Order: sequence, then C-alpha cells, then structure tokens
Amino acid sequence: LPLLDGYHDAQPTLLENKLANDPSFFCKLIKIVYRAKNDSENSIALPEGKKVIAENAWKLLHQWHTPPGMQKNGDFKSELFESWLAYVSEECEKSGRYEVAMITVGNVLIHAPGDESGLWIHRSVAKAINAKGADDMRQGFNTGTFNSRGVYTVDPTGQPEKLLAEQFHQKAESIENEGYQRFAATLREISEQYRDEAKRVIDNFDRDDGY
Repeated sequence: LPLLDGYHDAQPTLLENKLANDPSFFCKLIKIVYRAKNDSENSIALPEGKKVIAENAWKLLHQWHTPPGMQKNGDFKSELFESWLAYVSEECEKSGRYEVAMITVGNVLIHAPGDESGLWIHRSVAKAINAKGADDMRQGFNTGTFNSRGVYTVDPTGQPEKLLAEQFHQKAESIENEGYQRFAATLREISEQYRDEAKRVIDNFDRDDGY
C-alpha cells in the first residue's frame, strides 16, 4: 500500500477484490484495526511492526470501493454478497467487533451497483441495508456518502448541496416505493443534511459580505 502512494489515482485492485470476495480477509483486517467491544482501553500498545500493519489495514478498509459480491469482470453476484455478509456478521459478532464491521460495510455499499430492474441500487443490497437490525450499516452508509464527496469548491449559492439534497430525496422516494422504509429514512436524513449544509454555506457567505 505505501508503494501506491507515489502514483496518482493508483488503487490496490487485488486487495480490494480480495476484500470483496473473501469475508475471512475482511474479518482479519477488522481484528487488526479495531479492539473488541469489551477490550480495555488500556490494552498494551502494539509493537512498531504491527502498528504499521494496522495503519495500512485501516487505510485499505477506509479507501475500499469494491462492494462485496462484485466480480473482477464487473458483474455483481447477489448470492455471493449475501453469503459474504452472513459470514462477516457471524464472525464479527463472535469477535466483539460487529458494530464497527457493519459501519465499515455500510461505507463501501455506497458503491453498490444498480439493479437490473432500473432501481438505482441492487435490491439485495437495499434489502440488507433496510434490515431491522442494520442500524450500524445504515450509519455507515450515511457517513460514507458524505466522506465520498472529498475535496470540493464551496459555491456561495449552496446550489451543489441543494442538488445533492434533491437527488437523495428522489432516491429515498424510489427506495420507499420498493418497501424499504428504514433505508428510505436514512436517505432522507442525508437529503436533510445536505439542505442544512446549503443553508450554512449561504448564511456564512452573507455574514462575510455584511448582508
């Protein structure tokens, strides 16, 4: 991973594909990066070598763009996604890292492909995010959405944020029409957050100009 830092837009393709198709590898990285839920905050510090590995594992997890179930040829296999998620859920529950694992999964699912029916996100992914016990995954989807915007130029009119708010409102409507109410509520939260951000941008610009 450090070797790729010297190349513009270089991606760890092999590692991303391994994460997307090998749930045990994902669970291993989660164990390396995060303490178990009931571990003491005063755990012994990692030796330098393992600390570097943990830092690289954290970087890989947080730059991961290939959702589980996605194949090298670009095909998405819903059955592989579902079996991957079932394995991760069980193993990370055992290891005491379920919540942080599901937040991480929610982060990468913002890159899930569309459904063959025309829905903007694959139905198997929408179903998983909508599940009754998937609060952590929905939180990760929310956070991942905002983090994915990256660096951007502030428009004093707030128009980019208004457009994003409308886009996520429409996504929420389409998802709710398919019966995924919990997921729709998360998308509406994202929409409202972008509306609030637009208002903040406009208010800040007006104050700076003395209006």
